[in-house]
Amino acid sequence: MATWLIYALGGGWGHLNRAIALGRQAATHHQVRILTNSPYAPWVETQLPQIDFSPSVLQNLSLQILPIASAAETRHQVQAIVQAQNYDCLIVDTFPRGLGGELVDCFPHLSAIPKVLIHRDIDPAYVQAKQVEKFVAHYYDAIVIPGEGDDVPFAYFPQAVHTLPWLMLNAQALPSVSPTEQPTIVVVAAGNQEEMAFWGQFMAQLLTTFPAVTCRCLAYTCPPHCPPHLWVQKWPGMPVLNQADVVIGGAGYNTVFECQALGKPLISFAWPRQYDRQQHRGQRWARLVETPQAAIDIVKSLLQAPHDQRESQNYGNGIGDAISIIETQYSQR
Repeated sequence: MATWLIYALGGGWGHLNRAIALGRQAATHHQVRILTNSPYAPWVETQLPQIDFSPSVLQNLSLQILPIASAAETRHQVQAIVQAQNYDCLIVDTFPRGLGGELVDCFPHLSAIPKVLIHRDIDPAYVQAKQVEKFVAHYYDAIVIPGEGDDVPFAYFPQAVHTLPWLMLNAQALPSVSPTEQPTIVVVAAGNQEEMAFWGQFMAQLLTTFPAVTCRCLAYTCPPHCPPHLWVQKWPGMPVLNQADVVIGGAGYNTVFECQALGKPLISFAWPRQYDRQQHRGQRWARLVETPQAAIDIVKSLLQAPHDQRESQNYGNGIGDAISIIETQYSQR
């Protein structure tokens, strides 16, 4: 049984979700350790037994959660873990050099260990400033692009392989859609304090504008000013999204591709991020808006269309192909 180490550092949901989506399926045949500093990780860890009923998965999948520390301390901790080389394959999500460049000093000593990059879209300005292309070309044996197509910086590399988007739940694992008498709007709220305050105020505005519509706010914490009875804390969130007629959220990886898989219309606000291009993703995969009123106007037009309670979509999931690609990297050595 091979051991995988998945590097998933980053403060949001995306890195953690992609790593767990991959790890929970790979853990049926491999030992999988996910290295994370996500503030959501301790809570998510408590939720894993609710979606993974297989004893082998729960035994083989572990989250290695880094404590809150300075950048220098985190760098030292990560380097110690990576340089220990007590794993058969290193899988790095999004940041080829590490979130703070800490992998640069490690990789020259890892020639015997295959390295796989999970290539989510990333800001080309960062790629150019840090000369990331040269680093990726030299050190990564495979680049797996989960669903974002050719318009990402390393898509032209010979070791790049595309899969469908990675989703936490396969279609057959989703609960069926419960019939409702009125439409449902789901707001996916995440981000910094300013963004969470925006979502709270937006929820209150939705409730006033659409009194005959069911509104729900899917979030880790209840946003300020959001009526508490509208808040839903659930992970994974796909079953909640599947009940929606309209979804409103950011243009992050999870929200965009989960809605795409489920066939749900997504109205997106593109939040500024240091590395992720939400504007770019939102233009391609969602209805991008800049103001609450613009979002409300689109909701009105969508709700005026004939109401159709659809069953769960029979969508594909790129995780299985990704596992096969990763297994090939060390089985050929």
